Amino acid sequence: MWSKTRQILKSKLADSLKDRVDYHYDVYHTKINKKKPDWHTEMDVLSIIVDGKALFCTNPNIYGYLYRRSNKKTEEELIRETGFVRCDFGFGAPQFIGKFLSMSIDEAFTHDNYFIRLLAVLDKRVGKRRLRPLLDNIENEPEWFRKWIRLRCEAEGMCGEQNVEINNGADNH
Repeated sequence: MWSKTRQILKSKLADSLKDRVDYHYDVYHTKINKKKPDWHTEMDVLSIIVDGKALFCTNPNIYGYLYRRSNKKTEEELIRETGFVRCDFGFGAPQFIGKFLSMSIDEAFTHDNYFIRLLAVLDKRVGKRRLRPLLDNIENEPEWFRKWIRLRCEAEGMCGEQNVEINNGADNH
């Protein structure tokens, strides 16, 4: 299932990002019983790789910690503030990818869920005309989301418009 989803996501990437961006989905687990893995120890991880570096990774442990400390904010609020997305058993990131693939680019680009918006920013159906307002109002976006706007604008040759530079730095979401 993931290989087909990955193929569809990659086909939707902007041409300027095709050789730079990749999607990975892995399930890590430890074996308590040598004959079968304990499902409680599985950890689903979705990564978006840019230029060989993971610039976005889900982490169920960090997400759970943030959710518990956030006074039970909605998932959309938590994603917007932190950039962390839940990714487990078909919920969170896998569910949002499914939603993204079934909606129009206009819906995705203006969606309340910032992970869906991230996928829209990378989408080939978004051109410079749609990117320009995002770039003009970049200071109103969460810091973690700004790097995705910068990445796309840099790839589209819009760098000179507002001194856009991508941070291939250490934060991992």
